[in-house]
Amino acid sequence: MTTVQIELPDEVVTLIGSEQKVREEAKEALVLNLVRKGAISRAKAAELLGMSLWDLPQLLARYEIPWFHYRKLDVEADLEMLRRRRG
Repeated sequence: MTTVQIELPDEVVTLIGSEQKVREEAKEALVLNLVRKGAISRAKAAELLGMSLWDLPQLLARYEIPWFHYRKLDVEADLEMLRRRRG
């Protein structure tokens, strides 16, 4: 495991509560940003954060990251298929 040091204003640490909480939130934010960008899967994020995949949806919701990635193109294709079936 690699350790990375960053400098933050004391005010940030005070707002978050402690240096340990800053470390935890920074790791969480970085990992979830990778999910948001599509660089890693949700399963990999759960693994990196040391949590169950079952607990991940609640964390994703806090960061406003949808559990399912449903592209507009996918929605349109599904709607078209439903229209054809209704006929």
